[in-house]
Amino acid sequence: MIRFSVIILSACILLYGCQAPDSDTSSESLFDQVSREIDRLKAESLAAASTGDNIRIVVNMLTAGMDEYFAIDSLWRYTDDNIAVSKSPRVFSRSGLKIGVAGRNFKARLNIIKQQLKSSEETELFIVLANGSTGYIEIGREIYLPRFYYSNRWYTSVTYDFRRAGRSLKVTARKLPSGLIDMELTPVFSKFLSNGGDMELTELSTRLSAQPGQTLVIGGTNTGEENVSSALFGYSRAGEKKQTIITVTPYIN
Repeated sequence: MIRFSVIILSACILLYGCQAPDSDTSSESLFDQVSREIDRLKAESLAAASTGDNIRIVVNMLTAGMDEYFAIDSLWRYTDDNIAVSKSPRVFSRSGLKIGVAGRNFKARLNIIKQQLKSSEETELFIVLANGSTGYIEIGREIYLPRFYYSNRWYTSVTYDFRRAGRSLKVTARKLPSGLIDMELTPVFSKFLSNGGDMELTELSTRLSAQPGQTLVIGGTNTGEENVSSALFGYSRAGEKKQTIITVTPYIN
């Protein structure tokens, strides 16, 4: 209704000119009056669209060396990965990515594994999103890329270089009428393209719904393959390879 009012008000100026107010009763021009009214209607429209509870997303990232990652990989036995819906299931299955909802024993098992790990890194952060808005979970700022060497046309060797490129998950969160929180997750490699732009892997976008306070688990398969999972969650420098698993817990503020 508000948007309709703005259109009608604008059309009044363009098509009919409208009736100007008596100059004796108001020094404000017709244009100023109509502009002020349009601004008021726009402000009301924006206010109506922004009403609703904010969504607070708590993120925990646990990184461990590949020699110990088998313990972290065992956490997937305590998750349900049949809840997530991929935009392109066939492409998603080849990516190595895994997304699931933590089961009842997940947190207890996670705490046990943390105590057993000899060398690990843990990071906790949170983002606050307005209902229906988008934010980013930053995973890392470098990506490991192969560089191939040739002599004439013959391959000779390969080395790996770090390239400054952000690795993150784009998150769009919405509160559903049922009280559940719907989240859409998309892998993003920022400043990655030749022109410095971001590369969003929209074909790997995944949606799932969770209760407020319910934990989601995001990571990849531990197969050693070079795929999206290893690029997004892997880390390797000077021969030291590490892998990250992420838990995401949304709340209604």
